[in-house]
Amino acid sequence: MRHRLFKWLGWSSIDAIGRIAMLTASTAVLSRCLSPRDFGVSALILTVVTLAGVLVGAPFEEALAQRKVLRLAHLRAALTASWLASLACVALSIPLGLMLARAYDEPQFVWGLPVGMISCFFSGHSDILTGLIRRRRRFADLAKATLLGNAIGIAASLAIALAGGGVWALIMQRLLVSVARALLLQAWMRDVLILPSRSIGHLRDLARYGGLALIDRMMDNLTFLAFNYLVGGIYGLTTLGYLNMAMRLVEPIRGAVGATAHNIAFSFFSPLQHDKARLRERAKSVISYASLGTAPVFVGLAAVTPTLLPLIAGPGWDQSIDIGICLAIGSAISIPARLVFTALSARARPEYSVIANVSASVVTIGVTLAGVPLGPLSVGLARIAGDLAQALIAIGVSSNLLDWSRRDRFLALAPAWSLAALMGAVVVGLRHALPPFGQLAQVALQIGGGIAAYSLFLALFARSRLSGVAELMGKKAAKT
Repeated sequence: MRHRLFKWLGWSSIDAIGRIAMLTASTAVLSRCLSPRDFGVSALILTVVTLAGVLVGAPFEEALAQRKVLRLAHLRAALTASWLASLACVALSIPLGLMLARAYDEPQFVWGLPVGMISCFFSGHSDILTGLIRRRRRFADLAKATLLGNAIGIAASLAIALAGGGVWALIMQRLLVSVARALLLQAWMRDVLILPSRSIGHLRDLARYGGLALIDRMMDNLTFLAFNYLVGGIYGLTTLGYLNMAMRLVEPIRGAVGATAHNIAFSFFSPLQHDKARLRERAKSVISYASLGTAPVFVGLAAVTPTLLPLIAGPGWDQSIDIGICLAIGSAISIPARLVFTALSARARPEYSVIANVSASVVTIGVTLAGVPLGPLSVGLARIAGDLAQALIAIGVSSNLLDWSRRDRFLALAPAWSLAALMGAVVVGLRHALPPFGQLAQVALQIGGGIAAYSLFLALFARSRLSGVAELMGKKAAKT
C-alpha cells in the first residue's frame, strides 16, 4: 500500500534529520566542554570499538536480509556466534588498552577501551535484528529505534560532559546508544525472541554471504582505524581531534543518508535478484533518481562548512574546516555510486563492494603518506581520493554483472554530480557576496539559496527524471 511505503520514507527521513540535529547540537556542547586531545583519544578508542562491532555483527545482517529461507535457528545461532566474538573482543581490549596507554602516555586508554568494547554485545544483537527487520521491510521500526537510541545515548553523554566527565562522555555515548537501540529493536520484534543457541549447520548456511559481507565492512572500518592511527602517529592527538570534529560534522549525515539509501534501494532490488533484465532496469532508475537526492546534500555541506563548523564548534577549531570540506566532497562522489554495489549485493555478489573498499583503503593510506609535506590538509585529500576510487570501481566493474554498460552507469550518475556542483558554486558565491550577517543568518541564507538553485536546476535539466521518480514510487507503493 502507498501508505506503508510513505511511512517507511517518512520515518527514515525523521530518523536521519533527528539524528543529525541531535549530533550537531551535542557537538556544539561537547566541543566547548572537551579539548581537541580528548576528541583524539576518543577517536582512537572508538575506531577500535567500531571495528569490533563490525566483526560481531556484519557477517549476519546482510546474510540474514538476503537469505531466501530463514529460520529462527539461523537467528539464534548468529546471536551465539556474535556474543562469543564479543566476549573475545572485550578480553583482548584489556591488554590493548594498556599498550595504547603506554604508547600515547594517556592512562584513559586503560579503562576506556574495555568499557567501550562492552557495546559489541548489543551492537551485534542489533545487527541481527536489523537483518530480520529488513526482510520484513519494517523500516519505520528500525528508524524509530535508531532515533530513540541516539536520543538516550546523546542525552547521557551531554550530562557526563557537563559534569566534567571528559573523554568518558564520548565513550559512554557509543555504549548507551548501542544498549538502547538493541533493547528497543527486540521490544518491537516481540514475536521473535532471539536467544543464544548453538547450531553449526545453520551458521554454515550463512557462511559464504556473511563472510563476504564481513570482509567488505571490515575493510571499510580497517581503513578508518588505520587512517585514524596514522594521522595520530604523524600529526599527534590534537590534529586527530581536529579530524574527529570534522567527521562529527560530516559522518552523521553520510551515515544516515548512506544507510537510508542502501536499505530502501535494497528493498527495490531484492525482489528481482533472480531476474537480471528487470533488476538492470530497476537499478538504472533507482540509482539515477537516488543520486539526484544524495549528491547535493554533501556538495551543499562542503559549501557551507566554512560558516557552519565555526558556528557549531566555536572558536579554536579552524583546522577542522578544510578537512570537513574534503570529507563532504568525497561523500558526494561515493554515496551515489555505492548504490551500484547495493544492486550487486541483491544478486548475492557483495565481493565487488569488498574490492572497492580494499582499493579505497590502499589509496587513502597511500595519499595520506604521500601528502605529509602538505600537512593536515593531506588528511582530507586522502579521503577524497579513497571515495573517488570507490566510485570509479562502481562505474568500471564488468558490464555483464547487471547487463548495464559502464557508459550508461556513468550517465546515470553524472547529472546529479553536475547539478550538485553548479549548486555548490552558487552557495560559495553567496557566502562571498552576502553582507557580514551573523553566522546563523549566513548559514540559513546559504542553505535556502542552495535549495532554490538546485530546485531550479532540476526543473530545467532533469524534469523527466523527476517524473520518473513519481512513477517508480507509485509502482512500488502499489506492490507494497
